[in-house]
Amino acid sequence: MVGLHEIIKKRILNAIKSVNAPGGWKVVVVDDHSLKVIESTCKTFDILEEKVTLVENLQQTRQPNPSFDAVYIITPSHNSVEKVIEDFTRQKPPLYAGAHIFFISPPDDPIFQRLRSSLPPNFLKSFEILYIDFHVRESQVYSLESPSSFFKLYSPDESPLFDGELRKLAKQLLSVCVSLGEENPLIRFQRGIESDHATKELSLKLAQIVQAEFDEHARNRRRQSPPQDIQRPRAVLFIVDRSIDMYTPILHEFTYQAMANDVLQIENGRKFTYNYTAQDGSTATKDAILDESDTIWVDIRHKHMKDCIDQLKGDLNKFLEENSTITNKDKEANLNDMKKMLATLPQFQDMKDKYSVHLSIAHECMNVFDSERLPEIATIEQNCATGYTSDGRHPKTLVEDMVPLLDSAFVSSYTKVRVLMLYMMYKNGILEEDRRKLLAHARISLPENDAINNLTMFGVKLIRSHINKTIDHTAYPYTRDPTGDPDEVKVLPQGPVSLRSARAGWSKKGQTAAGNPRIIVFVAGGVTYSELRSAYELSNKYSRDVVIGSSHITTPQQFIDDLKRLRRHPNPNQSYSSPQSVHTPPSRAGNQNYGGINPSSFFNRAPSSSSSASSGGYHPPQQGGYFSGSRSKPFF
Repeated sequence: MVGLHEIIKKRILNAIKSVNAPGGWKVVVVDDHSLKVIESTCKTFDILEEKVTLVENLQQTRQPNPSFDAVYIITPSHNSVEKVIEDFTRQKPPLYAGAHIFFISPPDDPIFQRLRSSLPPNFLKSFEILYIDFHVRESQVYSLESPSSFFKLYSPDESPLFDGELRKLAKQLLSVCVSLGEENPLIRFQRGIESDHATKELSLKLAQIVQAEFDEHARNRRRQSPPQDIQRPRAVLFIVDRSIDMYTPILHEFTYQAMANDVLQIENGRKFTYNYTAQDGSTATKDAILDESDTIWVDIRHKHMKDCIDQLKGDLNKFLEENSTITNKDKEANLNDMKKMLATLPQFQDMKDKYSVHLSIAHECMNVFDSERLPEIATIEQNCATGYTSDGRHPKTLVEDMVPLLDSAFVSSYTKVRVLMLYMMYKNGILEEDRRKLLAHARISLPENDAINNLTMFGVKLIRSHINKTIDHTAYPYTRDPTGDPDEVKVLPQGPVSLRSARAGWSKKGQTAAGNPRIIVFVAGGVTYSELRSAYELSNKYSRDVVIGSSHITTPQQFIDDLKRLRRHPNPNQSYSSPQSVHTPPSRAGNQNYGGINPSSFFNRAPSSSSSASSGGYHPPQQGGYFSGSRSKPFF
């Protein structure tokens, strides 16, 4: 498929190119919001290549250029429209010879009428809607870059903003589809779950507003030009919300992109700062941008960390062999040794930098993997998410396995919260006394406890009532456990616990889908990197275009931080510190040297397979594609 980057970039540049200004040259004017949209696909050089003399910000003071026409690529907001009007009515002479206005999304009627009535008609030379009001993050990933949507959609404290947020999201979804050439998609939505929570019909309400936007768009199109006969099958737009799968935002995953964004300090999923060793042996820090211009990143981002390390080592050894300036090449070199080798390759700076970045990321991920006892954590998480152990049995020792990890000072509080959430979801609620005992072991903070409590807003059941067909097992015990999975918490002494570690075999082969309509997915309230990977895998598996996006892309720590603040605490004197945007692992003392690691010994899986079915590590292979463990079916 043609990537979103290329589609939107071409749309923007064609708009600029379409302006036939006197002399051929023009000025491009953007506002703060549209600038970020444009920057997600275009560089300044790309724009200047289209006979553009200058790119200016509408909100800033600008020098008059009365001999040039201005190409305005702006947001259809009251503030931006007033600024355009001022350019031609309050300036003498006007700032520009004429205005060619391109809104990034359809304007509301009052704003459009204000522009038409107040901008002198001899200056308004053309007007068009681009439908590009979203950010392109990857070739098949879009984001509305609106983390605040999570609170406006799910927080009872912001319920007055709910309807307005839905209308805003609907307009942006219209932009996504129209920019892809899908002007009449079939719209499907997640049916509200039975649990009684305020936003259980979120997907339905959003779908209805989106449908209304498309209906209005179709009416406008018919008035402007007759409908075209499009042979391609209609796309399917799936609208779901975060409650469809509450396991995925919490689970640890060990594919490269998802794991790195979970456990390392990566800014907005793109910017990674790492230690760099120069040729003279000195060290410094460098910033690396992880995007699709890096072919190594594109090749390995969805692979299991074990496969990434194997590939990086193999590719680097091949690279070293092809350069005769390198001596003492050691195919069994560890990650640290390979990083040192790269410092001796000044003639291949670009390739050296890329390998250095990814070896640094892999090395730091492995440090966290060991220091936070993630092999043990991940086994518990997978057992909770799927309801089965690696050998296909129902888990019987979850609590016994959990308690030593909850007691451990080497496991971060974020990881403990994740384990507790998954266990409570797996049990469909636990007894209040059991919860009290588990929290005593974990010793988490009040805000972290609030994060757990706020899962109820997504229909998650946390507490099991004694009255609801249950009875306290300690008061009325069984002579023999009838389920093999007792609800009572057994308080165990701290110490090592033996864990099963056989590799699970959840892989199933699917059937080839009939037809080839494009699939567009929107997740209200945040989408995870694991789910992005799933979209690529489904696209490859079924040979169809799958595009996925959300209000924003979230990580496990950001998701928990957002849950903490979803409902204001009743104590007005309590204040929460601002959540960090990156994960800071606990002390790693004694775990810095990864020497001659054998990655397959850290990940309990067969080392021979790198297929998509096994690439996720400790989770079901479908975990990225909106499933709750192995007990649900895909929604498309």
